Amino acid sequence: MHDHAPASITRDELATSLAANKNHSLEQVTNEERKQTLTAIHHVHLPKLDTAGLIRQNTTDTTVELTNHPAYQDVDILAAITDNVSAESASLDVLFRALADARRRTILDVLSHQYHPIKLQTLAHDIASTQRGGPPEDVEQVLQSLQHVHLPHLQEAGLIEYNTDEETVVYEGHPLLRVPWMHSELGSNFRATLTDTPKDADIWTIDGREKTVSCGQSLCEEADEELFLMFTATGLLEAGCFSRIKQAADRGVDVYLGTADPTVEGFVREHAPEVTLWEPQTNWLNLPVDGENVGRLVFADREAVMIGTLGEKSDAGVHKEQAIFAEGADNTLVILLQQMIRSQFAKLDDQTEDHDSESQSLF
Repeated sequence: MHDHAPASITRDELATSLAANKNHSLEQVTNEERKQTLTAIHHVHLPKLDTAGLIRQNTTDTTVELTNHPAYQDVDILAAITDNVSAESASLDVLFRALADARRRTILDVLSHQYHPIKLQTLAHDIASTQRGGPPEDVEQVLQSLQHVHLPHLQEAGLIEYNTDEETVVYEGHPLLRVPWMHSELGSNFRATLTDTPKDADIWTIDGREKTVSCGQSLCEEADEELFLMFTATGLLEAGCFSRIKQAADRGVDVYLGTADPTVEGFVREHAPEVTLWEPQTNWLNLPVDGENVGRLVFADREAVMIGTLGEKSDAGVHKEQAIFAEGADNTLVILLQQMIRSQFAKLDDQTEDHDSESQSLF
C-alpha cells in the first residue's frame, strides 16, 4: 500500500501481491493462494490496521488506502515497512511485540533513566508510583506481572538483562529502538512534547531530569556524523544514554565524550573503545556543583545542541535538572557553540592515531 500511495489498491490486488511476496512471482500465484491470503487480510490484518488509523477501507468499493497518519512522517516507521530492514524483520517482530504493551514501554522508560542495574522490588515500586488517574497499584501485583509477563517479553527482544538469581534488571537497549517509541510518541514531533515553549521559538526550555535525559538520548539517536558530549558531575550517564552513545559509535558516528566519573571512563574504555574520551585543560569537568552549573552538553552533527544545568540535590542524592535546546545550522545558540569549540573540533578532526589507550586533552 505504501508503494501504491497516494493511490488506493483493491483487496484482490493486495492479496495477490502478498501471496507473490511470500511464495513466488505474481504470474505464479494460484487462485487458491490468492483466496487464502484475501481471507486473512480481510478478517485479521486490515481490521487491525484500520483500528490503528493507518489505513482507510472504502465502503463503496473493495479498495483500501493509506491515511495521513503521523506515523508515516517517522523515518524509522517507514524503514520498518520497507525492504530497508528486511534482514531485521524477525528482530522487528519481537521488538514491536515487546513495545505493544503500554506497561512495558513504562518499564523501559524507567530503566533507561537509571544508572545501574536495579532490584526487581525497586522497579515494581517505581512502576506502581507512575500510575496516574487511578488508585495506587499494589506493588506485589506489579511485581508478579513483571516476573511472569513483562520482563520475559523485554528480555526476548534484547531490551533488558534480567538476572533471576540476583533479581536485578538493567536496560540494554536495541539498535532499532527509538526513544519516542518508549513514550508512545512519534519521532518527528517528540522533542516538542518535552517542552511548553512555542514550537517556533529559537530556544526551547526543558524542565526535569527525565525530560532532559530523554531529549539528550533522542539527539544521540539522530546523529549521523558526530556527537560531542560532556558530563560535569558523577552519576549523569544513565544506562539509556550509554546504550545510545554506543549504538551511535557502532553505526560510524564520531563520538567524543568528556566525563569526570572515573568509573564511566573505565566502562567506556572497556565496552566502547571506539569512543574518544577527552579531558579539558581548563577544568571544565571539575566545576563546583553546589549551585546552578552546567551538567550535560550534547552537540549533534554541529546542528543541534542541548545544555542541561544541575540544581540542588533531592533526598535521594539526584540533582534537579533543567535544559535549553536549539537546532538548525543558523540557530544563534548552535553558532555560538560552534565558535566556542571550533578550534577543538579542528584538533579532533586532525587526530588519526588510535584512541583506545589515551584520553585526549582538550580546552
